[in-house]
Amino acid sequence: MSCGPAVLASAAALAPYLSASGFSLFAVAILWFFSPVCHQDPARSFWILGAPMAVCARCLGIYLGAAVGAWMPAPRRLLLSGLALFAALNLADVLTEAAAWHGNWKLTRLLLGTVLGLAAGSLVANSMRRDVLRVAVANQSSR
Repeated sequence: MSCGPAVLASAAALAPYLSASGFSLFAVAILWFFSPVCHQDPARSFWILGAPMAVCARCLGIYLGAAVGAWMPAPRRLLLSGLALFAALNLADVLTEAAAWHGNWKLTRLLLGTVLGLAAGSLVANSMRRDVLRVAVANQSSR
């Protein structure tokens, strides 16, 4: 179940390699793909081979966290609480930086995005597993 977020994180990291290897068209396509969901500010992104990744540090963390979180079963109530807490922490980071209380902390963004992605990925995967189980039980009892 974690294949999607892991592929997205890999694609985001691949763009600078493609650009440096002469495959700029593919790098531009990856950047274009991520542009609706990420501001792609180079100052807020990690750099590889002299070029920024296709997503910012927070989005990278969300994708990596979701990939791991999809394999972490946890109680729904705990996941919902975690999702709310981690979303609030991410918002607090955005607001405190906008208020100039701190600078451009990429590692903090990555870590906050990762815990948000962990909760979201686990919540989605657990819901999908529960739905699959519910359908299997319904099919079994209708026989």
